[in-house]
Formats: sequence, structure tokens, C-alpha cells
Amino acid sequence: MSDVSQLFATASEASGQGGRTSIPGEEKVFGTRYNGRYHMPTLPDELGTKSCPPDARPWVPRGIMSVTTMMDGFEESRGLSIWEQEQFAFGLVRLPSLYEELCIAVHQWTTEGVDFRNISEYPHVRKAITGGNDKVAAEISIVGRAKQAAGANEYRQAGTNRHAAWEHRAKTGELIGTKEIQAQTLSVEALLAANNLRRVPGLSERVVRNVAVRAAGRFDDILEEFDPVTGRRLRLLIADLKTKRKAFRSWMAVDGQLATYARSEWMLDTHPAMSGVGGQPLDVKYVPGPVHHVDLTEGVVLQMPSDGAPPYLRRADLARGWEVAQLARRVHDERSYGKSAERHALAEWVPLARRITGSNLSQGGADRG
Repeated sequence: MSDVSQLFATASEASGQGGRTSIPGEEKVFGTRYNGRYHMPTLPDELGTKSCPPDARPWVPRGIMSVTTMMDGFEESRGLSIWEQEQFAFGLVRLPSLYEELCIAVHQWTTEGVDFRNISEYPHVRKAITGGNDKVAAEISIVGRAKQAAGANEYRQAGTNRHAAWEHRAKTGELIGTKEIQAQTLSVEALLAANNLRRVPGLSERVVRNVAVRAAGRFDDILEEFDPVTGRRLRLLIADLKTKRKAFRSWMAVDGQLATYARSEWMLDTHPAMSGVGGQPLDVKYVPGPVHHVDLTEGVVLQMPSDGAPPYLRRADLARGWEVAQLARRVHDERSYGKSAERHALAEWVPLARRITGSNLSQGGADRG
């Protein structure tokens, strides 16, 4: 079996493991992200959730952290925070009725006895103001609507539109969107061709799982670099479409994200034709992931600026990015430990003399026993 054909192989062909499993009535869909975590089936010999119905495919309890969440929590974000505060202030001025709504809400919360210095103790207030960790609530929150009024989401939506058009192009070969978006899509394709690169059919928007850093994500493309004379394949490259208007100030998160995709050991193999009840695939399998096939030293960043500027290519450093990804995972683990019951149990200060005495007493009790 060739390198590329393994990427399309069923789990049983690729690794001797897998099989068809019916998943009736599932509310969540495998390979979909919910609140920053991917709902994923278990790997062979991996324990699934205890509440899994006997006729369903076992899934990973609590899901798997997304690659973007892992990197976002690691990257310096003070600049973004300042920008969001500015947009909130502009939005309140542009939408006076929202300021009126906020004034009324604050008065009502004050009457209820809300302590604004301890806002975390009042989840309903936090949800109304910012949406908290709920992305849907964040869009309709006071801050979310103020940012919308300030035009803060315009370029984000423009970027989402370009992603959708690029994905649709890979799936169907069709051009969709405005004339500007279609022209940009063709420009990216021409840019790839000029650099001896082309998209590999069937290897766009695929969900992968990286066991080493316990993360899952969806890469945009695997590209094939070819010899311009013979057309022979030289190598496969992981690629990601970015729609930022401005150049990246830091490549740390980009390198880490693409490195995690490239080094993913597993990839989901699902097809719409196999969809069962509620759109849940009847047959969900893992196949060998990109780490077995793509270049692990560099990847391709496809820049399609959301303001319509000409696209360009950039290089992702996957060697350094993999170091970053592992460090990001460790930071998340340390943050979790810092908030754990195990760590809180060690927080009480105990004088050294008492620790020694307690240790001696314990030892003495053991000796007498």
C-alpha cells in the first residue's frame, strides 16, 4: 500500500483494527468541537465513557482539547484584550440603547445585592455582560453586541466566509461567494501552482488526533509538492489557511498548531454516505494520521487576507513548533494541577518541626506495630 493510499484506507486495512459500529440516537457528532473540546471515538484498547450505551461506539470522556484551545491558552493575548476593550467602548457610543440597557441591568443587579468585585459568584451577571465561556452567549451579550456595533466582527466574518469558500472548493470543485471571494480563491490556487504545490483530493478539512499532546483538531489541507518537469510527487506538506489582514507579529502559535496537526498519529475516516440517525456516521474509524506521511520539518501557511488583499505563502517551522506544542500542553497540565484538589490539599502551611514530629510519630507507630 502506497503512502498516500494509506491516508484513505479504512482502519482495518491500515492497521488491522476497526470495524463497522452503529451509533443510534447520538446527540453529539464525532469529529465536532463542543466548547473547545472534540467529541471523539476511542482508540483501540482505550477506555470510553461509562455511560456509553451497549450498542454505541465508545467515546472519549469529556472530549479532547482542541489544538487551537491548547495554543490560544499559551499565547500572549494582552494586545487582543486591549483591542476588545477599545471596541467595547466604541460600541457603547455607537449604540446608545445598549448603554441604556447596561445602566438598567446594573441598577437591577445592585438591588439584588450583586457584589461586582466578585462577579464570578454571579454567573447570570457574567453571562449577560460577556457570555463567559459560552461562545453563543458571548455573541448576544452586552459586550458582544457592543463589539458588533463597533464593527469588530466584520473582518472575522469575512475570514469565515473565505474559509467556507475554500473548503467548498475542495469538496465540490465549485467556486462560491462574491466575485471578490471567487477571485481570491483562484488567486490562491494560482499561487500554489506557481510554487509547484497542489491540494490532495480528499485531504481537506480532516479531523486528526495527536495522542502525544492529547489534542485534536481539523487541518485545512495536505498539499503535494511536485517536480515541475516530471510532475512526480516530491513530498506531502501540512497546510493551513489564514485570513488575517496584517502579518503575524508572532509565529509561535501558528508553528505549534501546524506541528501538532502534522505529528497527529490518527485521523478520522468518515463519509456523508454512511450517515445514520441524526446525521451521526454509522461507521467511524481511525486511519493512520499525517505523522506517517507528511514532512515534519516545515508546513505551508496560505494567507488569504480578509480585506481582499493579494494572497501569499509563508513557511511554518514544524521542528520548533513541535517544541512549542509540547510546552503548551505542559502549561495547560500545570494550570489544571494548580487548581486541583490535590494541590489545594497541600496549601496549608505546616511548620517544619511539626512535620518532623509527625513523621517520627508515624514511624514510631509503624515500629510498634
